[in-house]
Amino acid sequence: MKRCPFHRVDPSPWPFLTSWGLGVSAISFAQFLHGDSFYWVVAGLCSTVMCIYWWFVDIVTEATYLGKHTIRVQRGIRIGFCLFLLSESMFFVSFFWAFFHSALSASHVVGCYWPPEMLSMHCKGIPLANTGLLVGTIYPCNVAQKAIKSAQLRPLLLWLGVVMVMGACFVGLQVWEYYTAKFTMADGIYGSCFFALTGLHGLHVVGGLIFLFVAWNRARLGHFSPQRHLNLTFAVWYWHFVDGIWIAVYVFVYIWTGWGWQWSFTEMFSSLSALHSKAVLVIESLESSV
Repeated sequence: MKRCPFHRVDPSPWPFLTSWGLGVSAISFAQFLHGDSFYWVVAGLCSTVMCIYWWFVDIVTEATYLGKHTIRVQRGIRIGFCLFLLSESMFFVSFFWAFFHSALSASHVVGCYWPPEMLSMHCKGIPLANTGLLVGTIYPCNVAQKAIKSAQLRPLLLWLGVVMVMGACFVGLQVWEYYTAKFTMADGIYGSCFFALTGLHGLHVVGGLIFLFVAWNRARLGHFSPQRHLNLTFAVWYWHFVDGIWIAVYVFVYIWTGWGWQWSFTEMFSSLSALHSKAVLVIESLESSV
């Protein structure tokens, strides 16, 4: 019998149960917004988390103990994870789209200016510290990857632990920033865009920390080798993705508005037109003098 290089997955109830839990969570949350109890939302989320946990237990068992993740299968998993990161990027693009739509064509509701006449978030202090924390995790992530490739367990656990501590500090500072903010999500389009973008990114940071912790724990249990460590590779990729998204958030949401640079598209167009007219007059005067 000819051996197949692909993994023929056994029937599993976890995809169906996970989708069912997500559906219950979404419907229950919509009902909660209309005054129903929050109990069913918690129940749906808990059931979803449990299903995902046992689903990944099966995947780890197939990969680590049964040896079903061949080179061909690993290649497909890498492609799938890259597509997952691409879909996550499009998810953030939609939120940035809302932000830039409001910024580049500010309506009369916000005074035709962006940022609107309100106390916006500064780019110094906590945001700058958070940027330093996330950018500072790039080096230990790469050191951890090099450590697993050279079969060095202690440096791997140490540097992954450093990354997780720095990420936890980021989340803590983000929560404190929300607590001390002078505006809320209900304060206009700026407040909505700010909390939506930073909150979505914060949730991804929490997911990245869970991803890294799973990789750290599996490395501690001896699941990885210098040749087989996809979990760690994907965790580092995801963390770098989170770093890149935060840089975009910091530049456009914090720096752009934190410096108090208020402008409208009409004024900017008028200024450019006036500058163009002056340049034409200068050129004509130089030509006439020659």
